[in-house]
Order: sequence, then C-alpha cells, then structure tokens
Amino acid sequence: MTRRRFLSLFFLLCATFLIIMGRLIYLQIFKRDYYRELSRKNYLRLKRLYAPRGDILDRNGEKMAYDVPRYSLFIDPEKIKDREELERISRYIKVLFKVDINEMIKKGDLDPLEPLKIKDNLTQDELERFYNNSFKLPGVFVNTIPHREYPYKETMAHVVGYVGLPDSGDFRKYGDKIGPNSLVGKYGIEKAMDDILLGEIGGEEIIVNAIGKPVKLNKRKNPVKGNTIVLTIDIRVQQIIRDVLEESGYRAGAAIVLKAKTGEVLGMYSMPSFDPNKVYKNWKKLVRSKLKPFFNRVTMAKYPPASVVKVPLAFAFLDTKIARYSEVIKCTGRYRIGNRVFYCWKRVGHGDEDIVGAIRDSCDVYFYQKGYKLGPRKMTYYLRRFCYGEDIPFELKINKGLVPTPSWKLKKKGELWYDGDTLNLSIGQGFMLSTLMEQTLMMMGIANNGVIYRPTLIREIRDNKNRVIWKNKRKVFRAIKGRLEYFAIIKRSLREVVRRGTGRAAFSKIVDIAGKTGTAQVAAIRTRERKKVPWRLRDHAWFVGFAPYRDPLFIVGVVIEHGGSGGTAAAPIARKILERIYITGIKSEI
Repeated sequence: MTRRRFLSLFFLLCATFLIIMGRLIYLQIFKRDYYRELSRKNYLRLKRLYAPRGDILDRNGEKMAYDVPRYSLFIDPEKIKDREELERISRYIKVLFKVDINEMIKKGDLDPLEPLKIKDNLTQDELERFYNNSFKLPGVFVNTIPHREYPYKETMAHVVGYVGLPDSGDFRKYGDKIGPNSLVGKYGIEKAMDDILLGEIGGEEIIVNAIGKPVKLNKRKNPVKGNTIVLTIDIRVQQIIRDVLEESGYRAGAAIVLKAKTGEVLGMYSMPSFDPNKVYKNWKKLVRSKLKPFFNRVTMAKYPPASVVKVPLAFAFLDTKIARYSEVIKCTGRYRIGNRVFYCWKRVGHGDEDIVGAIRDSCDVYFYQKGYKLGPRKMTYYLRRFCYGEDIPFELKINKGLVPTPSWKLKKKGELWYDGDTLNLSIGQGFMLSTLMEQTLMMMGIANNGVIYRPTLIREIRDNKNRVIWKNKRKVFRAIKGRLEYFAIIKRSLREVVRRGTGRAAFSKIVDIAGKTGTAQVAAIRTRERKKVPWRLRDHAWFVGFAPYRDPLFIVGVVIEHGGSGGTAAAPIARKILERIYITGIKSEI
C-alpha cells in the first residue's frame, strides 16, 4: 500500500470516528434531557393521589360529612400511539364497560396533557374485568378518587353544604394543592371553610412494563388529608327542628336554636331542603323549584319583622323615659295622625294598656303613640343596637336587613319621609326588613340583659391526627347598656305573651317559655280579609323567644312563609322544638 493511500484511509477513518463521536456527544449531552423524557414516557407513569377532605362532625363527634374511596377508570392520551390504537381501545372499553370514549372526544373532553376519567365508582366485577384485560388497554388505568358522603342528607344540607369539581378560580386559588378530580366546597360550611377542609394531593411515579402494567414504584409523595371541623350543632337538636317543621305541614320556613350563654348554634334548619348527595343529579329540578330549596331562610331571607320589633322598641321607650312602667294608654283600635287613620290589629281596641299589656297583646296603638314620640332617628339607633340592619359575623353569609331612615327613603325612593312611615316602623311594617338571625340575636340580648354573643357554627378544628389545633371562644358581639329593671319588665312581658297573650300556643307545662309573636303583612288589608287568600299572599308568621324564663338556656326563632298568624303558625312550632329538647334529655347534656 502506498503512503498516499494509507494516509487517505487514515484520515477517512479519523473523520468517521470524529463524526460518530460528535453525534454521540450531541445525543448524550445536548439532547440528553429530550431523550430521557421520551424514555421516561415509555416506562414511567405519573399518578395523582387525591387527598381526602377533612371530616365535618357535630359537637358530639357524629359525622356530618366524610370521604369514602371510589375506584375510577382513566385513560392517559400520552400513552396512546395513534388514532388507530385509540379506536381499538375505544372498542374494548365499550364492550367491557359500556362507555363510548368517542362521544367524550366529540364533546372535547380529551385533553392530551391530562388523563380523562371515563367511568366512576367501579364495582368489584368491573375492577376484575379491567385487570384481566389490562394488557389490551395501554394508557388505561385505575385511580382512587375520594367521594363525599352526607349521612344526614336533607337534615344538614344548608349547614354543611356540598362539594363539586374545581373551576378555574379554584385552580388560581389553590394551585398544586388540587387536581382536576379534587373536591372543593361549593355551598355551606364546605365552601366557607374550604381551605381548612381541603387536603393536599400527592403523587406516584410508577414504572410500567410494555403492556402498561405497574411493576415498580419509583417515587411517592403521600397525600395529606384536610383538617377536621367540629360544629356547634347537636344533630339531635337539628333533627328535632327538622321533624317539627316538616310535620307542621307548611311549605316554607326556618327555625334556629342558639345557646343563650355562648351564641353557639345548636340547630338551624331551612325548609324546604335538599339532599347534598344527589345535588347534581337533581340539579335542574332544584333550581327550577318555586320554593327555592337552595335558599337558606335562616341567614338569607328577609321579611318585615312585624310585631317582634316591638320588643327592642319597648326597651327604647323605657330607656328614653318616653314610657313608664305604670303609665296606661287607652287603645280604641285606631290612631289618627293628620287626615289618616292607622288601625290596631284588633279593630275594637284593647282598652287600657300599660307597657306589659301592650307587649302581651301586641297593641299597635300603644306603639304608634310611643313610636311617634320617639321618632325615626332614635328608633333606628336602638334597632341597630339590637343588631337590626347590621353586619353580623358568622361562618355562613348573612344578608343584612333594612332599617329605613328619611335619608334612605329620599335616596332610594325619591320621596320624603312621612309620619305614616314612622308609625309603620314602630310596628315592624313598611320598608323595614330583617332576617331570622337578626331577630333571634335581638332576643338573646333581652334574655341576657343586654349581652349578645357572636353567633357561631364552629366549635373547634382538629388536624389529620385528631389533635385540636384551634378552639373557639365565646365572644361578645354587642353589649346594650340599660337598667336591669327595663330588661326585667320586658322579659316579664314576654312571659305574659305566652301565658295570656298572642303567643298562648307556645305555652308549655314542660318548659317555661317566653317570647313574642309577629304577623308580617304581605298583601293589602282588603286582600288579607278574604275568606280564601292565595298562599303567596298570606302573611308571614314569626315567633322568637327563650327558655327557661328565669335562667335562659336556649334562644329559639321561627319564621313560616305565608303561614298566616304568628300565634297560630310559628308559636306552636317553637313550643314543640323546646319541649322535645327537654323530653329527650338533651337539655342536661348541652
């Protein structure tokens, strides 16, 4: 071989070697991450591990909401080679599980970056069917998804609420703490305390074989269960309230029982209710219902407070010396102001009435006279002190009632304030609106001689190891200053309401009840005096009270939509609720 040919061959071999080495360096160094990722996709599967939400318990440890595991079938688009393979998998799934993936794809449900849930709540037979045929189903896998259970169904719906899948706002709020199949709060305590109940998802990196079957766990981040919330609710009291309301035969209404010395809500029920386990199944029916079952009538519904408002106004009359204990006013059934006549609910009149009798008989004429003297400005001042028209701190949203003023009327109605508006305000009619929560807190202030505690639904919070990490403490929301004798006079009057007055249907031989009735007008007087008044035009019925009289333990509030008279509709419901609490022995355990 000549020297020239040798050198040519040598340089050719060197060039070939350099080209090969360069290519290897390029592939192994510069394209390392790219090919490593391709390799990982071929043998690694990333699997989200969904965290259970924290439990919701009543004050005695009964579960109001908890998670149970459900097995769901998913398909991972990244593991499917082409359209032909997808069609083949689709045929198998349709035969094995009666699910049409093609329909889901047409709807745009298939995301190339996110596994798609194709069947929820697999039975044991379906699980075995999957594992026996998994070699035919590359990219298809089973994952465990927590499912929320509400064992008390309609009884706790408006308190506990319900959960649903996250939306874009939830992902912005929680980021990597949740996944597409996480459950987030949509209503009630589930929504209000969502960040506490929500756990943190984990994940697994699994090595799979050629047919996609897991063979080894490579990495794992354990999911973290959410914290547990213990409510102030006693499920026994809650069931009593529900039973009494449902047995009453009325279509819509609400009731609440508060612990007088702490502000804890022992029970609150809004009627009609709904089953949170079936809320999405029955969604169309629920949202179309004229009775609005999603509407929490304890915290959100606003009605004219009617004669219940005479209780704080009586305190205002005494506190401003406009009324004296021994002073008597004659009720003739009418009160004339200018060229207008305002009637008492009892057209023939009540005769001579002192302040105790005026509250007992709910005499409108007495409150017309004293309210007119007090005036709208001072009436508004005292009503707001007793929580009317004020922002009330609570775990669930509370609508703020309306205490009208001359400036409000001018701004909203473009009209001046008339003397008739003052008289209407003095008996809780006209423009004034209030919620059941407002009325009940007012009564707490009377029962506690001026102290109103902040209402609450949360007793304590526990971590996922059942350790108490936060405990609620009693907090004063309002302290109304006034002479104790004024509160004593009003409490005595409220006892007379039940013993001899408009609230006789609340009288009980089991527990000494005191309270006030109210009948809120919905339609004009002429309409209301017809023999047959349509349901939607009937008056709303109120009863708000406390028990026992001498040392109040419970504050009770009842409102019945279109129930008619507070004395005949709401008062007996309040009595039955309190009697059952005593008969069952719950009173001694709270």
